[in-house]
Amino acid sequence: MNLLRQPAVGFSILALLVLLLTLPAVAMNYSQIDALIESKDVDSIEHAIALLEEHLDKQADDGEALWLASKAYLYLGDRTEEGRLAVFEKGKEYADRAVEVVPDSPHAHYWLSALMGRIGQTRGIMSSLFMVRPMKEALDRVLELDENYAPAYWVLSQLYQQAPGFPLSIGNKKQALENAQQAVDLEPGNLEFQLQLARALEHNGKKEEAQELLLSIRANPKLKDDPELRSEVEEQAAQWKL
Repeated sequence: MNLLRQPAVGFSILALLVLLLTLPAVAMNYSQIDALIESKDVDSIEHAIALLEEHLDKQADDGEALWLASKAYLYLGDRTEEGRLAVFEKGKEYADRAVEVVPDSPHAHYWLSALMGRIGQTRGIMSSLFMVRPMKEALDRVLELDENYAPAYWVLSQLYQQAPGFPLSIGNKKQALENAQQAVDLEPGNLEFQLQLARALEHNGKKEEAQELLLSIRANPKLKDDPELRSEVEEQAAQWKL
């Protein structure tokens, strides 16, 4: 993944780091921690983890800090080559703990499901089929708590698309498409959700619609702000010979 950032974004990351370093030791600004994680910059993610773990050493039952730590490890694992599985497994430990501490938090269940998915992808699907149903159960719990939690539909779509079908597992083309569409309906401007919808359309034999959607994503000016997603879109376009 391309981790280069725009200069203005780099400045904002630096500003966040300076601000966080000046906060009192007892304070934990979750939104700024999350911004460090969302930057997709490895140094910033690692700094967020250090701040969260220092905080959790003192307040081990802070549910929000726990699920943020699980999210941070997922983002770090996505940008790690050596030892990726161990990074994801560390994140899952935090997610498991978050679900125990804040069982009614959709975020805790969501990041647990996402980390189970990453662990499964890293191990290989055939050696990780036992994780599919627990992952789906976690996503179902997310939607019980918040039926408009768009990322849960996005992950469900990927799960239905990538898992083997009956009798081995729960793979289902129709469900992949329906969940991708639901995610886009809830967050129409989310390009990652649109990309999954394009893939689900192609998976269901709707190649013309899939290609039209992918071309519209490529043409969207917002894509230039996310080099990693842009690379993923270009890779998909090359596979489809667009």
